[in-house]
Amino acid sequence: MTRIDVAVVGAGPVGLSATIDLARRGISVMVIDKHAEPALHPKSRAVNVRTMEIFRSWGIEERVRAAGLATPPIRYLGKDVVSPWSDVVESSVIAGGGDNDLSPLPLEVFLCSQDLLEPVLREAALRPPVDVRLSTEVLSATEIEDGVRLELRSRPDGSTETVEAAYVIGADGAQSGIREQLGIERDGEPSLQQSVSVLFRSDLITSRTDSESAFIYIDNPDTVGTVVFAPVDTEGRVAMLGRPPVLDRLPVHQVDWQEQIRLAAGDPDLDVEIIDYRTWEVGAWVANDYQKGRIFLAGDATHVMPPYGGFNQNVGIQDVHNLTWKLAAVLRGWATPTLLETYGPERRPVALFDREEAVLNFRSHVGAEHNGPRTFRTENFHHLGLDIGYRYDQGAVVLESDQPRGPWPVSTYTPSAAPGERTPHVWLDEARTTSTLDVLGSGVTVFAAIGARAADEAVRAAADHGVPATSVDLHPGALATYGINADGAVLVRPDGHVLARVTDDAPATVAKALAAITGTPVVQPA
Repeated sequence: MTRIDVAVVGAGPVGLSATIDLARRGISVMVIDKHAEPALHPKSRAVNVRTMEIFRSWGIEERVRAAGLATPPIRYLGKDVVSPWSDVVESSVIAGGGDNDLSPLPLEVFLCSQDLLEPVLREAALRPPVDVRLSTEVLSATEIEDGVRLELRSRPDGSTETVEAAYVIGADGAQSGIREQLGIERDGEPSLQQSVSVLFRSDLITSRTDSESAFIYIDNPDTVGTVVFAPVDTEGRVAMLGRPPVLDRLPVHQVDWQEQIRLAAGDPDLDVEIIDYRTWEVGAWVANDYQKGRIFLAGDATHVMPPYGGFNQNVGIQDVHNLTWKLAAVLRGWATPTLLETYGPERRPVALFDREEAVLNFRSHVGAEHNGPRTFRTENFHHLGLDIGYRYDQGAVVLESDQPRGPWPVSTYTPSAAPGERTPHVWLDEARTTSTLDVLGSGVTVFAAIGARAADEAVRAAADHGVPATSVDLHPGALATYGINADGAVLVRPDGHVLARVTDDAPATVAKALAAITGTPVVQPA
């Protein structure tokens, strides 16, 4: 019987991301997906700053950029495509976007449709030693004493196979069979609206906006109501998203979509080639639990959000970025399974926060039924705090106060090395090529001034606990950003979030930090 460390069910962007990170950490992985090929429909398209930072850490950022659109998105609002615009919004997450002191990357939403992103992730994930089982269904996943037993069936020939994994990640989409089998309920609205996505080819966007990355929001209750023309690639593919009133009269397959696109554009002679169309539910829900025993959920299996703002896929990739290092730590033996219980408590509040923002964006665009967009929320387009400012207020972190912290801002981000925050970006070399986010190790990374006592103590204590640890020197100008003096230190987890900040009580804080990251009781130093 085949035995592997982690079985990943689902080969979409989230499952592939989990596979990439686990394989990088030397964990044996099997990827199982009922489909042989990636989806042809573009689906998600926004890749936010934090997700691009993660791709940078995996060495695939440039390949993702090469697959997507070269320029940041810009938003146009009008009653059609030929009339004057009623509003135009630049949508970099901050003005200017490019060089900055908050990230090693431009502070811009990058557009790369899912059907263009998946091949890049597949190339990085689906290669030896990863065990790949495509066109394969999971019939059952049953927890056993030391793992999970999976019953698989090959779709081409119907043959079955039993495999065992120490752990399973269910990244099998919004209709997750893994979630259903576990009996995990969802909180929220399963259907805010049934929408249609019509994929077509036309020069509509580039000819009217002089930009390949423009979104055109149509607000015209006399024609198609509220729809969005969204860019897909440089080859003229466009997706029309929304719910035209015609769907209240006709089934989707009886609609003349070429005519509807021309109505929306206000151009009866527009050259339109219909490629595909499909309906989908605009939902807003979050799973009540992210884990049951040795089985974990991630991505659409745990949360679905309205697409306005482009949050859902990013949250999913960041889900597994939180989970995979913890699985590796347990499988490598330097952490206990208790560490895995921090996954849901850390990630679910982020999904709840982003879900509420996405719903506000949806309602501001759609307004009352068929009445068209009422306003553009600033937070829909400028959401740097949501992108890189989210934090963990519980779990594998050592908080500095028992006082609850308020929600993080949506539109603004202030660097902070407080526990739970993403560690601040600081360039470590004069050439500005290596960021603090580029040097994170497989265990604890200790950032401190050269020769700091706390750093030496933390590295020694980690070695005594069998936890991998490295020390990275900060230049004096970075100490204020990290909130420490020359004797302090900041301990950072493999996912870039601050584990603990050491100031005066170094031995006690380090002991708590090692207990948190290993999932063991605190043992105070002698």
